[in-house]
Amino acid sequence: MPVMNSAERVLLAGSSGFIGRAIARALEREAVTFKKADRRSGIDLCDGERVQAIRDVDAIVDVAGPALPQLSWDAPHAFYRSSLLITLNLLELARLRGARLILGSSYVYGVPSYLPIDEGHPANPSNPYMASKLIAEQLCAAYARDFGVPVTALRIFNPYGPGQLSDFLVPAVIEGVKRGAVTLRDPEPRRDFVHVDDVAEAFVAALRFPHSGFEAFNIGSGSSKSVCEIVSLVMRLSGRTAEVSYTSESRRGEIADVVADVSKSARLLGWAPRITLEDGIRALLVEEGR
Repeated sequence: MPVMNSAERVLLAGSSGFIGRAIARALEREAVTFKKADRRSGIDLCDGERVQAIRDVDAIVDVAGPALPQLSWDAPHAFYRSSLLITLNLLELARLRGARLILGSSYVYGVPSYLPIDEGHPANPSNPYMASKLIAEQLCAAYARDFGVPVTALRIFNPYGPGQLSDFLVPAVIEGVKRGAVTLRDPEPRRDFVHVDDVAEAFVAALRFPHSGFEAFNIGSGSSKSVCEIVSLVMRLSGRTAEVSYTSESRRGEIADVVADVSKSARLLGWAPRITLEDGIRALLVEEGR
């Protein structure tokens, strides 16, 4: 695997977010020089003039923007505007500075035609969040084609880990088990959960990846667990029991099962997930004293 030049200057857009914080930790371990960019650092990534004024950048990591898919049904304009405008501004910065861009994308395949899902599977977004990510990828492909900006898109399946909001399944289940009562919608949907530290290592691997043009990679674990299996796993690992109930509601745009084929990531990026779901949840329980 190529070794990343520690003198390379990386702009980390979205550094205060769940995934951004994990990437920052990984870059610090690699002794990579990087600059944080988000509202907390005083940079409005939706402001093209402010973004284009940034100097001294060789690579850009884009993990900025809202990240709770179900909210995109209620606020589609905010999701589309943020995702597309930020990515467009960062692509223009990459064009002006001769930099590479690593895009934090998402699962974009919708209801799968087959499992596991490889990168050649047709994209068919099932909510506005996915759609905004796919359009961002299309912008990236256009800048790669028209201006020679190298772009790597990482299609992150279902990340979990320390610092994730309780709106997401794994922290919601942990909180519910702690209280002794878990109320969820549907026990059946299955998802491919990947630890945020493994996701961060995928970004480090992508920064090492020498290529031109546009490339997309799946980032997942290669297996899936159902909602009820997550509940059972948390109870077993925590040694707690809880009253579990389901409302029998299906989320809008629900998908029965997703499993990532990560063989391309292994072959070209030299990346593979290392943290099992059991170990990841066990670490969360230990960290939070449960």
